[in-house]
Parts: sequence; C-alpha cells; structure tokens
Amino acid sequence: MSKIAVMFPGQASQYVGMGKAWYDRYASVRARFAEASEVLGFDLADLCFHGSAAQLNQTENTQPALLTLSVAMFEAIRRQEGLRPSYLAGHSIGELSALTAAGVIGFADAVRLARIRGQAMAACAEASGGGMTAVTGITGAEVAAVLTGLDPAGVSVQVANYNSPKQTVLSGSAEGLRLAGERVAALGLGAKVIPLNVSGPFHSRFMAGAAEALREALEPVRLGAMNVPVVSCLNGRVYVPDDDIKASLVAQVTEPVRWTSVLSRLSEEGVGQWLEVGPKDVLKKLALQAFPDTEVFAYDDEADREQRSRAVLGKPNLVGLCMGAAVCTRNTNWDEAAYERGVIKPYQELQALYESAEKEGRVPAHEEMIRALSLLGVIFRTKGTPEEERKQRFKHILAASGTEELFPDYAGLVLEEV
Repeated sequence: MSKIAVMFPGQASQYVGMGKAWYDRYASVRARFAEASEVLGFDLADLCFHGSAAQLNQTENTQPALLTLSVAMFEAIRRQEGLRPSYLAGHSIGELSALTAAGVIGFADAVRLARIRGQAMAACAEASGGGMTAVTGITGAEVAAVLTGLDPAGVSVQVANYNSPKQTVLSGSAEGLRLAGERVAALGLGAKVIPLNVSGPFHSRFMAGAAEALREALEPVRLGAMNVPVVSCLNGRVYVPDDDIKASLVAQVTEPVRWTSVLSRLSEEGVGQWLEVGPKDVLKKLALQAFPDTEVFAYDDEADREQRSRAVLGKPNLVGLCMGAAVCTRNTNWDEAAYERGVIKPYQELQALYESAEKEGRVPAHEEMIRALSLLGVIFRTKGTPEEERKQRFKHILAASGTEELFPDYAGLVLEEV
C-alpha cells in the first residue's frame, strides 16, 4: 500500500468564502473557528466568508486564517475517513499548520504565532518596499546561477521559493527584481518572469525583523510529541527528535522554501498519494509538475473530494463486514438473557452505525469503526467463538476493508475489547 502525504498550503491560496462549506457541515470546524476568533479578538469566520479580499489578503489576517481552516479541515477528514497519513508537510506558514496537525504545537498557540508572524512580516514588508516575482520554464539551479552573477551576497534579491522543477520565486528590492528579470530573459531559454501580487519580499533578508519577533513569540511555547512525521520546508528533511523545531520555524522567515526538496523526500519515502488540505489547489499543481503521473487530490475541490471519497468508499465498509461476521458466526451460548445482552443489542448498534454512514453517503468515522470492532468482539465472546476463528475473521475484515494500518492492535490479532 503506497504511503499518504498531507500537504498544507501557504499564502496566496486564500480567497473570500474559503472553508464555508466545511464550516456549515462540521461542528468541529465551527469549534476551531470559534477558538481562533477568541485568540485573535475578532470574528475569523466573518472575515473569511464575508470580509473583503483586501482585508483577508492582509498578511496578519491571511496567515491565521489559512492555519485555522487547514487544521480544521484535516481534523474533519481524519474523523470522517479514518485518514492515517504517513507524512505531513506545509509550504511556509503551512508548516505551522502541519506541526499543529501533528500535535507538536497546540492550536491556540499556533493561531497566536500565525498572527504574530503575519503582523511582523507585514511591518517588514511595508518598510522594505520590495516584492516578489515568479520565474517559470527554467530550473531553480539556473535561476540561482543568474543571481550568483548578479548579487552573490543576496543583498537585493534572493530565491524565496524553490516550488517545482520549473517554478522558482524571487524576493527582493524593486531594482534587484528588475535586474534579475532582465538577466533571466537574456538567457534565451524561454523563461517567463511574472511579478506577484504580494505586499513584500517574503523569505528574504528583508524579513529579519519578523524572524526575531517570531523567535521571541516561540520562546514560551511548549512543544508536544510529533504523532505524524513532518518534513521541513527549510531543508526537505523529516524532523527527528533532536531537531530544534523552533529554530527551524524562525529560519524559514528569511530562508527560501525548498518545496522541491520536500516533494523529493516524500517520494523517496514511498509516498504514492498526495492530499492537499486547505484552500485552493496550488500544492496539487506543484506536485503534478514534479511527478506528473502521481495521484493527487485537493480537498478544496469538490470533484477531487468526490473522487477521493469514491476511492475510499470503493472498499467494503468495515462496519458492514462486522455485521456479516456477526451473523454468520455459529452460536454455542443458549443463555437467552446473555444472548440478548451480548449479541442482539450489539448487533442492533452495529446496524445503526452502518445505516448512519450509508444515509450520509460517507465511510464510517474512525471512532465508529473502533466501536464496530469492539461490538463484534463482544458478540464473538458471547457466542463462544473459538479464538482461532476470531483471529481469522478479524484478519479478513481488516484486509477486505483496507484498514490494517488504522488498527494495528486488531491487525496483530489482539482481541480484547477496545
């Protein structure tokens, strides 16, 4: 089974109305927006759904909005589909989303950090007067070679994002960007230089003040254990326990986002399915530029979401398989009261779980599947099912539903009730 990577987008993916469908459908998403609003001191949902584009595009608003929606979507998908990703990664502010989703940074702390990061970057941008441009059609190495000849010390222009094999973003002063664009055009390789509609030269030395502000904000933050491996966009490495995550987050403010390195690392680790969780599909497009034949879904796209759901729903429903096993397993217990309590009532609950998911056109949520396995265990014990038969039936259910990785205890034939 190929591994799954979840990718969280960065700035430029925001738009007015983003996340409205998720907010309306899931109570957990509404709860996250409410929590973020309390931290921020204003109604974040109102800003995202009804505010102006100019307000949402202010960096100090964009960053906490992206983080809140991305984390809330991830949590909803995880519950709905029983999603168990192998890796998480995020582009720029998206890495803060990834670390929050992985349990490293608490949600309230992450929202506060995103706000401080955005405010500090906005202040630096206003003071610098610089901007950013995208260069497409040539490699990042070719772009970097142009800059080495133009500005080897990175005083006026730097690479900000290595996004894909054919897209590199530059950051710097207006004059530095103009000269870099002329040098790129002079290569005669058909490259395009596209000015970006951003407020400043992000991921460059011009953001030094923002890096210091983030460093101070991170000092009191207590980091938790990482429950899903995260790949750093600073260097394309999977974080290990000895890494200084806070220092990495600070360095990212002035250093380039090495997204091509992130994609390469994930591919080397065996990732075969990529899920973009957050607004738009920017990271989906970058993944396809790097790996044209790979399987990528952007959850903000309804067609992608439906296609992914069909792929998940195409496997037999675990709850339905538990019902089938309950019915076809021979009974050796003729105590009517025990049978009522330990077979009939658990089966009725299994049936209710199954019908709930079917009615809503979804796969059972992770906790529903756990409950179904537990109920089947009760039925097996009540019926007096031999241990070897129990093992075989559990093994078949997990294999047929493709959920072995979700339930390692049951996959290991640990048959105690959850």
